Amino acid sequence: MDKALKAQILKTAAVEPTEAVSQLRQQLAIREVSGLLFFCSSSYNLKELSINLSQAFDFPIVGCTTAGEISDTMESNSIVALAFNANNFAFHHHLIEDLDDFKLSDAMKIANKIESGLKFSENYVTNKNFGFLLTDGLSKSEEKITALIYQALGGVNILGGSAADDTSEKTQVYCSGEFYSNASVFTLIEIKDSFGIFKIQHFIPTQKELITTQVDFQNRVVNEINGMPAAIAYADANGLDINNLSQLDFATYPLMLNIADQWYIRSITSIYEDFSLQFHCAIDCGLPLSVGEGIDMVQSVEDEVSQILDTFDEIYFTLGCDCIFRKLEIVDKNHQKRVESLLKKINFIGFNGFGEQYNGIHFNQTMVGVTVGKVKK
Repeated sequence: MDKALKAQILKTAAVEPTEAVSQLRQQLAIREVSGLLFFCSSSYNLKELSINLSQAFDFPIVGCTTAGEISDTMESNSIVALAFNANNFAFHHHLIEDLDDFKLSDAMKIANKIESGLKFSENYVTNKNFGFLLTDGLSKSEEKITALIYQALGGVNILGGSAADDTSEKTQVYCSGEFYSNASVFTLIEIKDSFGIFKIQHFIPTQKELITTQVDFQNRVVNEINGMPAAIAYADANGLDINNLSQLDFATYPLMLNIADQWYIRSITSIYEDFSLQFHCAIDCGLPLSVGEGIDMVQSVEDEVSQILDTFDEIYFTLGCDCIFRKLEIVDKNHQKRVESLLKKINFIGFNGFGEQYNGIHFNQTMVGVTVGKVKK
């Protein structure tokens, strides 16, 4: 056992939940654990996995299903986990079940309850705690939840991701021994050292501008763009074959929205028979959207990693959420080994999801993360 280990990354590719959890337990080298985050493939028998996790560990556990697990390698059909040493981290988690009726007053209650139980300070210290939010990626509630939680915590940095799966059929979050759909888990993590948050996006807006002219806001479906069936307008703008639109096309030509002079991606996930388009983010009528143009993805990751290495003398871990559309591009362009080698330098652990959250805003096709460790003097 290593008392000096501040945090520990665990991983397993075992297929059966019993063996998978047993391997995680055997790897764990921290004596006093304040909490554990995990990200797992939806291919597991989740009921059995939850039972085994509850039996194996006696500390708080939070997690979600994914469209890919990331540690020193990018995997599928596996589990990755991050354990926190109780001497260096305090772990405060809260399950939000009724996403449809969640209000600011509910977010304030969560914030107040967590604040009253802080261990390293009497109130929120923005450079000594951060929030990590996991939300059912098919709930269509990420915008509301992250905005209200961020508002309630008044300046505490929050990042997170949308739980995912391989089929867009059922995505779940885990808390207190069970998996939940239509739910979120918010975790505030207190630290004794330092951290820095980041987001990486490798697209810039072009002069190809589109206006949403008919939208089903509640379901994130765009029926018309520029007064035309949405998919036809999108395909025409990008010179694509309307009869062969693919997820790789959507990843290559994403739509971007300007919010407060910052550009964010609104990803298309699928096309319907009536040529309407399904989005992974909230989308409203009358929005001016620009088609994004990709720049060097690997270079953008390398630039961020270099900045992190210049900032930190020692890195305990980098916890992150990366969009499934970025993984599609990485695989398509054979960038996997290069990206893995970069993420390994910053002790990365995370997952591929259906969206990302960063300080109150929900978007797609971006990597968000937090690096924790000792900064250089």
